[in-house]
Amino acid sequence: MIGNGRMYGMALVLAVVLGGCATTPPTEEATGWLVEKVVEVESADAVRIRNQSGPFLAKLSAQAAAEKMTIAYRYRGITLVRVHPDGHYILGRGGDSPVPVEEPPAATRRAPWDTVGTFSIVGYDPETGEVGVAVQSRVFSVGNGVIWGEAGVGVVATQAVVDVSYGPQALSLLREGYSPAEAVERVLAADPNPDPERWSIEGRQFSVMNARGEVATHTGPRASDWAGHRIGRYTSAQGNILAGPAVVDDMVTAFENTSGHLSQRLVAALEAGQAAGGDTRGMQSAALLIVREDGGVWLNNDVVLRLQVDDHAEPIAELRRLVEMAAERRARRRR
Repeated sequence: MIGNGRMYGMALVLAVVLGGCATTPPTEEATGWLVEKVVEVESADAVRIRNQSGPFLAKLSAQAAAEKMTIAYRYRGITLVRVHPDGHYILGRGGDSPVPVEEPPAATRRAPWDTVGTFSIVGYDPETGEVGVAVQSRVFSVGNGVIWGEAGVGVVATQAVVDVSYGPQALSLLREGYSPAEAVERVLAADPNPDPERWSIEGRQFSVMNARGEVATHTGPRASDWAGHRIGRYTSAQGNILAGPAVVDDMVTAFENTSGHLSQRLVAALEAGQAAGGDTRGMQSAALLIVREDGGVWLNNDVVLRLQVDDHAEPIAELRRLVEMAAERRARRRR
């Protein structure tokens, strides 16, 4: 996974909720602490402890947080949060023994935002020079927010806690000559994270492939489980809210072992991902985009194929039908 250019270390959801209010400091008599507040370690050398409504309660040196236990915030002698060098965050009151904070099991963790849970694949065909991207998800019209492409430049998939501007930004950077890895790093570094409580940068997932088939992919640490990616030869498969890692593993294997047009290889990858469990919420929409300079049917047309299945009980099967129809049309043109 490509590292986040702005954030390092780790982030954990923490909150001090008392008497139904997350913003009012507690009194000495306060008890019953719950854990729900965002703690971020940034390159600005500050651990920021924020309550749910946004204001910062305290800042402390990232170095101090890493080297020794540090009291992050006190109110009237009560220690609210402590940071351990091993990365655990704990809560305590005064002289009380601190209680370790335990995350829920991975299978039950879900982000508090409306994620574009999906699986996608980017791919390149060195024989034709075509580059493409395909996606399936349990959301309506997923192609409108996930797939991006420009002939002679590359393709991008933007998903999970998605910022759709990542697509145009990444393509612009590729156009300027940056590598996919550099594009990923620069897009993340430029993200202002405008809504960290509801739409956190740490939930972003995106993949960038240039017109030569070079690829880099990022899966944020707070993308909804199971989330991850796998990079193969001229391809990368990525997803979130998936049945498990077999989804992306099988997608890459299917892409690498399938012959035929790039569109058929991309759909074969989606079919393999669905057979491995796919999006745990089910299916609704799918889309595919393939580009190459002057690769389209008409004059000055760089779009080899653009297909969208916005709402269907079997969106991948419907996408397969359309891909095969396009293959038949290509075969007729060759006669």
